[in-house]
Amino acid sequence: MSFDVIIIGAGPGGCRAANVLASAGKSVALISQTLGGECLNYGCIPTKTYLWTTELFEKISQSQNFGLKTTEIKLDWEAMKQRRKQVVEKLKKGLKFTLERAGVKIIEGTGALQDASTITVTQPSTLNQEPSTLSASHIILATGSWAVSPKGFETGGKIVSSREILDLPQVPQKLLIIGGGAIGVEFASIFSTLGSQVTIAEMADRLIPNEDPDVSAELARLFARKNIIIKTKTLITPEQITDYDCVLVAVGRKPVTQGLGLERSGIRTGEHGVIETNDFFQTSAPAIFAIGDLAGKALLAYSAEREADIAAAFILGKKPKPLLYSTVPNTIFSSPEIASIGLTEPAARQKGMDIIIGKAPYSANAKALIVDSRDGFAKIIAEKSSHKILGIHIIGEKATELIAEASLAITYKLTLEDFAENIHSHPILGEILKDACEAALFYVRGA
Repeated sequence: MSFDVIIIGAGPGGCRAANVLASAGKSVALISQTLGGECLNYGCIPTKTYLWTTELFEKISQSQNFGLKTTEIKLDWEAMKQRRKQVVEKLKKGLKFTLERAGVKIIEGTGALQDASTITVTQPSTLNQEPSTLSASHIILATGSWAVSPKGFETGGKIVSSREILDLPQVPQKLLIIGGGAIGVEFASIFSTLGSQVTIAEMADRLIPNEDPDVSAELARLFARKNIIIKTKTLITPEQITDYDCVLVAVGRKPVTQGLGLERSGIRTGEHGVIETNDFFQTSAPAIFAIGDLAGKALLAYSAEREADIAAAFILGKKPKPLLYSTVPNTIFSSPEIASIGLTEPAARQKGMDIIIGKAPYSANAKALIVDSRDGFAKIIAEKSSHKILGIHIIGEKATELIAEASLAITYKLTLEDFAENIHSHPILGEILKDACEAALFYVRGA
């Protein structure tokens, strides 16, 4: 059977590419064992479903602050797991409907390259039969990534990855999280609220080491308030985990390339097994594209979707603009939330830039006081001479949503004046960004 395009992998990138290409009139086959990929089934959606529940619990637990009287409330781990599955299944049904309406042929199975235009598919119902063979003018690889398991910390028993922890039979009394990045701090937020004594072990000198140091420090302060134990500059050995009921390994991810047949198609890989691509996500085999975690440029669902748009546009004969990764925001759905875009303060200084900084605390924001979320701040970094905004960093209530406005400042190279002149409603959390801009401008005027 022949198609215009075959896509292996049905995560955010693969599904987006399939929908765009099929909607444009191309015949498209989408091959995957699990529709929705890691994000929908084991990552973005399940964890955020849990986080919503635990954050709601924390709010209700403080209901007296809002003039509400409640009886005792409890978290129900089994009910939380059930709701997570319901949310995932509902989204999967909607995704399947959208793809099939566009004309995408969804094939459940595992795809492997035989050459630059041929794929064999092994389906669950035909495991004992010869794989079927498909061909296409273009192929997109979007198989994503899986969790890294260092030697001695292979998944099994009480050692789990971000997948297995979603379905623990019970909430652990003592949970060790190895890795203080986005995945680690999100699960720390969930399980500390569920009642676990959480310890985070991070090799770097601070949590979320890719974020601005001020944000890391604020998160550490607020985690300490939750009695989360933080051990930085710490390398855990297998002998040190005996006192814990559960150990979550969250030290990174690696691309899923095993069994793809890259060597049969002349596709080059680089560091850590990432597939080398150009600005349009073509591999060294020009008819084959790689997007998302496979391309390794940004391991994010939303950047994978933009990469899919670019690859699809190129296949359709258009001339898409390359993606500037400096305009891709980073979001962490911990409690409190964290979001950032652009340069951190150390990164700007390392470039030798003369910068000005403006900070605005949530505690001075009217809406933050109304909703009783006074922790956190917004921080804006700008070039001193031109006032061009270089980076925006937020920790606090709804940070992951506020970053959308901040992204425009970086994408369109706005100055502090440009951003501050944008009229904000009142009272809203978004005023914190305007306040941070004005703080930086006040510094300039007073200097």
